[in-house]
Amino acid sequence: MTPLGKLWPVAWLLLFLPLGTSAARAATADGVYSRYAPSLYQIRIMENRSGSRAALGSGFVVNEGKFIATNYHVVSNKVMEPQKYRIEIDLAGKPQVANIVRVDAVHDLALLALEGSPALGAALVIAKQAPQKGEVLYSLGNPHDIGMTVVVGNYNGLVEHSPVEQIHFSGAINSGMSGGPTVNGDGQVIGVNVATAGNQIGFLVPGHYLQTLIEKAQTPLDKPLLDDMAEQIKTHTTALLDELLAQEWHKEPMGKVSIFAKAVPWVECWGNSDEKKEQGTLEVSRGCNSNNQLFLSDKFSSGYVEYEFFYFSAPSWPSASVYRYMARNTANAAPGNQVAKPHAGNYTCSDNWYTTPQGGSKRISYCSRTYKQLPGLFDVFYVGVTSDRSHEVAMDHYTLSGVTQEASMRFLARFKEQMQWQ
Repeated sequence: MTPLGKLWPVAWLLLFLPLGTSAARAATADGVYSRYAPSLYQIRIMENRSGSRAALGSGFVVNEGKFIATNYHVVSNKVMEPQKYRIEIDLAGKPQVANIVRVDAVHDLALLALEGSPALGAALVIAKQAPQKGEVLYSLGNPHDIGMTVVVGNYNGLVEHSPVEQIHFSGAINSGMSGGPTVNGDGQVIGVNVATAGNQIGFLVPGHYLQTLIEKAQTPLDKPLLDDMAEQIKTHTTALLDELLAQEWHKEPMGKVSIFAKAVPWVECWGNSDEKKEQGTLEVSRGCNSNNQLFLSDKFSSGYVEYEFFYFSAPSWPSASVYRYMARNTANAAPGNQVAKPHAGNYTCSDNWYTTPQGGSKRISYCSRTYKQLPGLFDVFYVGVTSDRSHEVAMDHYTLSGVTQEASMRFLARFKEQMQWQ
């Protein structure tokens, strides 16, 4: 998606090819572009009052010419603020209004239909089998508003250790190409352009998720679009927590407490320690998260799991100073996902004392906020602090975003028992 203010007024085709590309391969790329260019469209998100572009993306024809496929994040402004924005697609040189038919918010996909159902280009076919690793692929789209482009790259399998399945594509997917197709030499869609990490590292939504969305779109949606998105996110986050809770949480030492760390492949963990001998203090920390958030709008992300542990020791300090230090450290604690006020209410918190399995005590703060547009979903923010040692203190914390209260309470019941003094 290309933000307003970074657009280049260029109207010619730019062909990206790696160094050393043969003439035969170039001809193949050119042939792919020539064949499928009539089925590719630039998607513009227009702000109604100003009449100006707010975002740009790409899309392509699917389902016998009935729909245009793109990314959810390309049209997210329209989904979240439907009265403020409209979607436009040029057809025969004239702007046409497009409506959203279905979205898959978890896998970042959307299907659009033009008002009046005019004729579109030939529909692209979704491949039924994944390519061989290293197979040459062609990514199509409209980067930076410079004109439709073809980028040559390679299929590198699925991204490892991700809670949401994506394809690793070694090609220069650029801003504005989001929502365009990446095809094989036969023109079959392998995936949908979704993101880049730079340096020839791109990411695609696997084509089978688009196929599933097209099949669902054959039946009219029987609920508001945001309600359907809420169900999708609920299913996703509940499955993540179910998987996490189903695992054995192996204990590991951290300072003078035992904690758990990496329990599932899609969780990434980091740690650090800081000993200050002149102050007589030791800090040790460990943080883990799902390394993936669902983009819902520019200031709204969800579908995220994080948990953290912190140990602090100051044997020569007065006990009151130790706890004041911890209070300062936790005073500005914040959830790991971003949610602006229009999308969620304020946090409501409850504070309680909890007796640990060892007979110690922990002060627990459990906070939750309700999503305003996605019914039944919450963000949950938890902090627990020990209070039963004079010169040592330990804290555990987690954030769960886009979860049900029921799923969060199941996670709380197990999590609060994990951190223990050695």
